Amino acid sequence: MGCLALAAILILSACGKIEDPAASANLNGGPVKEFTVHARSSGYDIQEIKVKMGDTVKITLKNEQGMHSLKIKGYNKEVRGGKTITFVADKAGEFDFSCNVSCGKNHENMTGKFIVK
Repeated sequence: MGCLALAAILILSACGKIEDPAASANLNGGPVKEFTVHARSSGYDIQEIKVKMGDTVKITLKNEQGMHSLKIKGYNKEVRGGKTITFVADKAGEFDFSCNVSCGKNHENMTGKFIVK
């Protein structure tokens, strides 16, 4: 009887997927827009991030070469390599983003636009 109960528990626990609620949280009920940006010494692989006002934005930065960050000016949001940030796009406009880490001779190439319509 004990083995049967244990088997039932194992089967039921395998059916559900345990997630970190904060990792998949939709902060305002609107769509979640996810971006993975790869950073190299030559720049970001994505130069424009476009979202709509009210979207929940999730940005993950992956350092492919060197140490980098991505800071969105006007939103006061910054993500470092290997990390993820989540926030609501609550201001319309075009906002510059750049690397906030002194990363070498091509540091000036570490730029892009965060566009909220």
